[in-house]
Amino acid sequence: MTGGYRHEAAWNAYGPYLTMQLAHAYLLAGDPARMDALLDWVLGAAFPETARRAAALSAWNEQRAFPVASDFAEVPSRHWYMGDIPHGSAAAEYLLLIRDILFFEADEDRDPHVHRAGGAPGLSTGGERVAVDAAPTIFGEPFGYRFTHNPDQRTLTVDITQAPQRVRFVHPCRFGAVRSASADGRELPVTGNDVQAPAGTWQLTVSYD
Repeated sequence: MTGGYRHEAAWNAYGPYLTMQLAHAYLLAGDPARMDALLDWVLGAAFPETARRAAALSAWNEQRAFPVASDFAEVPSRHWYMGDIPHGSAAAEYLLLIRDILFFEADEDRDPHVHRAGGAPGLSTGGERVAVDAAPTIFGEPFGYRFTHNPDQRTLTVDITQAPQRVRFVHPCRFGAVRSASADGRELPVTGNDVQAPAGTWQLTVSYD
């Protein structure tokens, strides 16, 4: 197994929680494909398919030894670590990444806003609905929405069920170039693939090419 963050300076092992931090950086930088690949590696490391790695089954660990990660094809000539299993910060990194894939907040320059479904390609390939209910936010009020992707019609629909007051929304379209967008039936200006919706919006519709 390859694809995780290799730490050869001290551990001589993969770092699952460092891998998730890197995945998080790609998510916030707007590169969900790389984020998804790293998250897939972490899930594969936690739930190995071969019986030879049964000792590491179903746990978020601090470090993933090269022999275990490679099904014992790679055995270092010097010390190596396996790490604590289960590991609290690794589990926390996983939960934080999944949460920010669904939505994350920002409040720079007195401009409170919420980014919704930034990791959408990894969540919805088409047809199914992604839902968030009563999620706590840094604004002190809960947030919830329903996100539906229709790849045949090349449309996205976001129905907001709960929202903090006076907070605008950003919905990155990761499936193609935005052709048009509307908030509660009112057309929005298209200035790129990050659709900007004003505070008070309850339904956002996006069409893309």
